[in-house]
Amino acid sequence: MTSANIFTFLPLIAASLYTLLLVVSFVRRSQDEQQTRWFLLFLIASIVWEFLLFFETDLALPPNFPLKALLGGTLFLGMTTAVYVDWPKQKQWFLVGFAAILLAITADIFLPNQVLPIPIANATPTYHGVVSFLVWFLLTSFVFFKTWRDYRTTQFPWHANRLLFWAIGLFITFIGEAFHFFLWTGLTLTGQIIRFIGVLALAYAVTSYRIFDVRTRFQRGTAVFIITIISALPMLGAIWIVEQIGAVQNWETGSIILVTLLVIAIGFFLYQPFHKVVQRIINRYFIGEGFDTNQVLRNYSQATSRILDVNQLSLVILGTISELLETNHGTLLLITKEEEGWNVEVLPGIGQVPREAAFFNANSLFINALTQQHQPLLQYDLDFNRHYANLTDEERHWLKTMAMDVYVPITGGDDLEGLIAIGPKQSGIPYQPDELNLVQTLADQAVIALQNARLYSELEMQNEQINRLNIDLVDQNERLEIMDQVKSDFITIASHELRTPLTQVKGYADILAAMNDENILSQEQTREIVGHINRATTQLEGLISAMLDASQLDVDGMQLTFMESSVDTIVRLAADPLRNAIAERRIKFERVGLDGIPPLHADFKRMVQSFTNLLGNAIKYTPDHGTIRVSARMVPVQMGEPEHVEIVVADTGIGIDPKYHELIFEKFFRIGDPQLHSTGSTKFKGAGPGLGLPIAKGVIEAHHGRIWVESIGEDEKRLPGSEFHILLPLRPPEGRPSQYLPEKYKDHPAFAI
Repeated sequence: MTSANIFTFLPLIAASLYTLLLVVSFVRRSQDEQQTRWFLLFLIASIVWEFLLFFETDLALPPNFPLKALLGGTLFLGMTTAVYVDWPKQKQWFLVGFAAILLAITADIFLPNQVLPIPIANATPTYHGVVSFLVWFLLTSFVFFKTWRDYRTTQFPWHANRLLFWAIGLFITFIGEAFHFFLWTGLTLTGQIIRFIGVLALAYAVTSYRIFDVRTRFQRGTAVFIITIISALPMLGAIWIVEQIGAVQNWETGSIILVTLLVIAIGFFLYQPFHKVVQRIINRYFIGEGFDTNQVLRNYSQATSRILDVNQLSLVILGTISELLETNHGTLLLITKEEEGWNVEVLPGIGQVPREAAFFNANSLFINALTQQHQPLLQYDLDFNRHYANLTDEERHWLKTMAMDVYVPITGGDDLEGLIAIGPKQSGIPYQPDELNLVQTLADQAVIALQNARLYSELEMQNEQINRLNIDLVDQNERLEIMDQVKSDFITIASHELRTPLTQVKGYADILAAMNDENILSQEQTREIVGHINRATTQLEGLISAMLDASQLDVDGMQLTFMESSVDTIVRLAADPLRNAIAERRIKFERVGLDGIPPLHADFKRMVQSFTNLLGNAIKYTPDHGTIRVSARMVPVQMGEPEHVEIVVADTGIGIDPKYHELIFEKFFRIGDPQLHSTGSTKFKGAGPGLGLPIAKGVIEAHHGRIWVESIGEDEKRLPGSEFHILLPLRPPEGRPSQYLPEKYKDHPAFAI
């Protein structure tokens, strides 16, 4: 068969090869059905294009008609790339490409089929051909350069290697297609060969989830080529010198051959040593220096055997790996098995590592694969291996957040103790098998150290827990002792509080009876005695009412009637019964910011009672000429949280010792010696039965609010004062109050339940 016949049947040969490639791609199709479907359409379009090229003359096809099949193949290859690279807006790309092909067809219909006046080499371009070429050029350029940009911005090396291989396949394919736009026979043959090589590479990428390491293969191939050339240069140079000397000295041919053979024999013995030196030098600069595995393991074992802290162990393990492999970041993950699944705790490592813990179900594909396979698992495998296609959305989200390239299991027997998670290398080169084997060996050696460190950490946690329990027991004992003393003090105080008005009632009743017997009572005297009796009974009635209110707190029997209530009105009415005491004690009373607060949905009467007790407490512990200030502000809340108001009752009094900040809200508790008790609801340091603050707290909490006190301590000379903070929702919600606290208060110690 002549060369002309070969060129004639070249499209048929190419169509046969593409058909064979179509069958193989269909049989070995990947798990991504959409990707395979578009690539098969591309191969079909390539076959149609080749047939149209072969039958173009026989069928009298319109000019440039085969190019439309080529453009259709470009469109399908672009869609294959869009799925392969996972482009967004894939449908938009298809519509744009389809519109471009329609533009080329429209140009064939409406533009004249004339040759351009500008000759290009030996070709005779037409208007139709130029339009088709421009459409092809724009489509292929967009597909290639967008793929290349995605390759440059990809974080994980194996992912980037996949895109690099695809970009190279695209480039070879498009270069082969470009040669077909020239009418030279040699370029056409070269284009067919180049294009088939590119398509063959793309078929390999589509049907294989793991692509060989392109950059490493290129580096090693380049290194081997350079080593071979440099190693052979001395011998070739010696042979050339022998030939030059023989020519100058007019040696006979036999002598030249003999000397050359002698040089080759000497070079044979010197080649291997020289070759090793060259190989060591070239590999150092092209591939990088290797590592002594035995020395690494020996140093690593010595470093980890003395560590009993899991955080320190994490830093040592990741530091060793980072020094060997030059990783960007990594961490040690602690795995704890529970009945329902696996808890994953992220320890401090190197670089920026998210500390978000995770929980995986017992049937987690990710955890079970690491446990069963006992070998490193690449993020690339998790993304592209069909075995991991059923990973849950939660697993994929957590893995994406971690942004690690390799997960190495640390297993003790059949149990997974932890994972070594390492990010990409700084060089961007994928991890090689020997590197992964070394990391797995390091993980295997870390099992005992990790188990010991975890046991030691658990012991430390138990010791800390025991210490906290001991501290709690001491605090509870002190609290019980105080409350026991409170009960004794209550008997003393209550008897005093009850006896005082009873004594007054009995005394005035006796006076009234005696004066009545002597018939010396006047109307004015009777009115005065009855007034004293009424005041004593009122005081007694108030004490009994307070005790009843306090008893309702224990049984949750406080009945509330909610209504719209103004904060300013509540405070004014609460202060009204104390107005005389404020005036007598020369205390300055201030109200700040109350007018701008929206109305509360609250029990008006109970809220007035609560603030009356708070203001009365402030008066009792504020010296004469002091200041009591009531302020209010709206609390900033997040979306979905109920609106809250914070009211602060501040005084310039003697303050409260921090150890009593919680106890003052306990029933019957009061600060001070009960033997020094004196009746007086408003006199300085006067004390009642210890029910005012507990009732105030009960009322506020019944409204789903919170109350706490802030004071640096008690000092009658410096007068640090106290601040009682009341946090109230404008409208009490249903459910537990703690669920509806503003976010900024949820960690406040006063809100612990």
